[in-house]
Amino acid sequence: MERIGVDPAAVRMMAPNHFHYNLKIAGLTRAEADILKRDALSIGVGAAAACGPVSSGVERTDAIVSGTSGQIADLIGRLASRPYGLPEVAESLRRAVLNRGLRAYTVRGGKKSFEVGPRTVIMGILNVTPDSFSDGGRFLDFDAAVRRGLEMLKDGADWIDVGGESTRPGAAPVDAATESARVVPVIEALSREGAVVSVDTTKSEVARAALEAGASIVNDVSAMSHDERMAEVVAESGAPVVLMHMRGTPGTMQLDTSYADLMGEVYGWLHSRIEYAASKGIDPESTIIDPGIGFGKSAEGNIEILKRLMELKSLGRPVLVGPSRKSFLGRFSSGRGAGERLPATLAALAAAVLNGASILRVHDAREAREASALADAVAKC
Repeated sequence: MERIGVDPAAVRMMAPNHFHYNLKIAGLTRAEADILKRDALSIGVGAAAACGPVSSGVERTDAIVSGTSGQIADLIGRLASRPYGLPEVAESLRRAVLNRGLRAYTVRGGKKSFEVGPRTVIMGILNVTPDSFSDGGRFLDFDAAVRRGLEMLKDGADWIDVGGESTRPGAAPVDAATESARVVPVIEALSREGAVVSVDTTKSEVARAALEAGASIVNDVSAMSHDERMAEVVAESGAPVVLMHMRGTPGTMQLDTSYADLMGEVYGWLHSRIEYAASKGIDPESTIIDPGIGFGKSAEGNIEILKRLMELKSLGRPVLVGPSRKSFLGRFSSGRGAGERLPATLAALAAAVLNGASILRVHDAREAREASALADAVAKC
């Protein structure tokens, strides 16, 4: 409108009518849904819910509202003055719309905070394990691991994610002492070189030792659900924490990959874990969310997540995605080995950035940096 010479006052008035939102609200009572539908329809907002009149037999229902930015703002204003839990619904809608437009985040840390976005953060994967699916055993040796970490930093990685226990499908757990012995010396060495290091662990004992050794971030694939003391360690340290969705454990997660509503479950889990973290004294702005590509999902489910990542942005936290070299990419690769999935990996990474990811967890830092730079430029347009 500005380019064709529309009056600035008219631009400000009309612009909200050119951005459209579809928003899902979960768990309304029958009375709340009835009021919501009446208010929405009275201002031209589409509204759909399972229940009809309050007298119907449905106890709870989800609802979907659909309208322009201006209409949704009007609906939020109306719901804010309604009874029951609708003022809370109004605030949730307001935050969802606001968060949808975020491209930069502050991730708060007790010792160090991080600015994430609009430039994509590259997290380099450093597996100090004998059995990881892609590079198991290559970096189990201390010197080899440190060299690899420094190489990834040189290639453009912003953070190095050090893990001492494989989380590949079917992987067996290791004890905390073994895991700590693998990761702590490497974390100490990389931290001395100025690297930002995250520790990939579900164990509070390992996380504590890693943080004392210089790690800045905890990356917990269980979202602090496998070890009840993990939240205590994270809260005491003030370290940022990555909360991931995974069904089951690495040993069982691929036994059932069917979902009635994949994104609904992923979204609900991440939302609940952010709230859990807050209840344990962890600043919500210290959290990062990860939908867990490859963790209890089918190939089709992984692709659906990549397509619908933008939905997670309404949670208001940076989204981390880690499709690197994973088996579902094999159907798009000429070779069968994990090392032959780089082209498909780069396509998945670019798709993730364009659909709202802010952090990419990768094996190939240089290639990921270049691919994400182009995706960042496209997303910025």
